[in-house]
Amino acid sequence: MARNRVIYQSEALYVSQSPAVSGFYTDKTAVTGPTTDATAAPDLRRLVGNQVEQLHRIQTCNYSFNIARTDINQFGELAAIDRVVMDTPTVALDFSYILATMENEDRLGFVTNGSLSCLSGILNKTEDEKNYFILTVGEGRDAIGDGQTAYTDGLETSTVATIGIGNGFMTSYTTECSVGNFPTVSVNVEGMNMTFNHGISGGSPAIIPESGVRLDHYKWVLPVATGSPSTGILQTSALRPGDITFEFKKADAEGVHLGEESGGDDFSYGGDNSYDAPGATLGDMTDKGHSKIQSYNISMDMTREPINRLGSRFAFTREITFPMTVTMTIDALVADLTTGTLSDVINCDDSYDLAVNLLRPTSCPGTVGDTTAQDVFAQYRLKGAKVNSQAFSSDIGSNKSVTMEFSTQVGGPHQTEQGLFMSGITTGFFTMEEDDSAMS
Repeated sequence: MARNRVIYQSEALYVSQSPAVSGFYTDKTAVTGPTTDATAAPDLRRLVGNQVEQLHRIQTCNYSFNIARTDINQFGELAAIDRVVMDTPTVALDFSYILATMENEDRLGFVTNGSLSCLSGILNKTEDEKNYFILTVGEGRDAIGDGQTAYTDGLETSTVATIGIGNGFMTSYTTECSVGNFPTVSVNVEGMNMTFNHGISGGSPAIIPESGVRLDHYKWVLPVATGSPSTGILQTSALRPGDITFEFKKADAEGVHLGEESGGDDFSYGGDNSYDAPGATLGDMTDKGHSKIQSYNISMDMTREPINRLGSRFAFTREITFPMTVTMTIDALVADLTTGTLSDVINCDDSYDLAVNLLRPTSCPGTVGDTTAQDVFAQYRLKGAKVNSQAFSSDIGSNKSVTMEFSTQVGGPHQTEQGLFMSGITTGFFTMEEDDSAMS
């Protein structure tokens, strides 16, 4: 029966392994599988078997393709005699999801052990180029747990469809949260090919860039969609704005935090705050003088440059344009102010390490250490960040507010003093930090 419409109920989003031009299954049981080793490379933390994995808590998903053509004209004829494709077609995919754990980030190729730059796998090409799939099941049915995955009656062809995005490169990652809203993530991807299939299986949407030949001899099968990545701790529905804490630490040129030289903690959650840039105070979250943070936004743009060569029909790669800057914007109600002048910032130009801790929801007591503490389900850390701006706003009827912007640059895969670092709960990496800064 033909559909009348498609709504969110019937769709699910999947991502496959890197590189996109490889197969979709692995039998490397001797070297792959879950591990708690924080130093393990991301490709060694992959599960065996089917390498197509679902992304969860999806809120929006948009995709399109655009073909640019060049006219061929000649004297004697008004209309072009042909319109040919000279440039690589643009395939775009963007999606957003509610942050619950770091499972989606792990599947997208980010390093989530907190000890390496989150882009380490993307920079060394082990987790860069991927394929994406959008599943649509029959009208009126939930994609999660859909019972027609057996498809013994021919209904697969008539009621189920899958759109594939081949050779997808991530171009931006943004996470944000504000008072009254869930923490969310937005991702943008540029691809080289788009396929349309009936059913939950088919040939790879990836192409060989040099020839444009599709690699349809690599077969994929979408696993049954689930409501959460796994059981237990990964079934958390969403992280909440009331369970978010912040830390701000001064660091010197070598990335050493204030007090670390004398045996202090590298990043002491809930400890004394060493942020001292003039302007708004960003102190300990337990201090009433702490600025009343209303929202944060962390944005990482990975602008891609298509690299072409003679003899290749498509850009054979899309490389990140460097330097790559990560920015963090904080909106807060002004409480107390620090002392100092703008000239202090110019003369000293200190660096700071900023951390956003998204904790286990308070309705679920922590299991690490003190029972009044909460486990860190997801953490973002900007290392070596500089103060870019502070903008104050005040008017009749509103609370005085300040918007602060910090930025840092992404370093190499093994540079640990600068860039954006992620850590949190994933299927193969369950180690949790403990955050007691919100303890009563």
